[in-house]
Amino acid sequence: MTGHIIKKIIDIDASPEVVFNALIDPKDLTHWLPDVAILEPKVGGKFRFSFLKNSTRRSCDHQDGDSFSIGEIIELVENKKLVYTWKWDGSTNFPQTTVTWELERLDTNKTRLTLTHSGFTGKESDRESAKNHDEGWSIHINELAAYCKEKMI
Repeated sequence: MTGHIIKKIIDIDASPEVVFNALIDPKDLTHWLPDVAILEPKVGGKFRFSFLKNSTRRSCDHQDGDSFSIGEIIELVENKKLVYTWKWDGSTNFPQTTVTWELERLDTNKTRLTLTHSGFTGKESDRESAKNHDEGWSIHINELAAYCKEKMI
């Protein structure tokens, strides 16, 4: 499982502009990914996503307590691509990984989103495993798609 890469592709009934904004605007992010988001939308910008144990709106497993993902934006192409590093704050066993979001306009109000999460060593376990992230991203990109479609209405 060394070098495991997660890849998800989903077509979203929303324009690339709406989808991209949902990826970089802290207010939009909290509707589909973290409970609290701090993000500087620029190359070199830092982010901190807080996933709270007692969140009532998400089906992800945070029974161990609150968790925090941190990283830095390494590439940003408006309405097309966002790449950032991803690490669980406070975790000594989780490597710095990379999350890439690529957007392709299919139609005026339709976007193909490709999510790639790479850098897993295969030594991660439990909540930090590639398998758990794979399941989590499936949930979150569906929440993103629903949120973006609703914003188009």
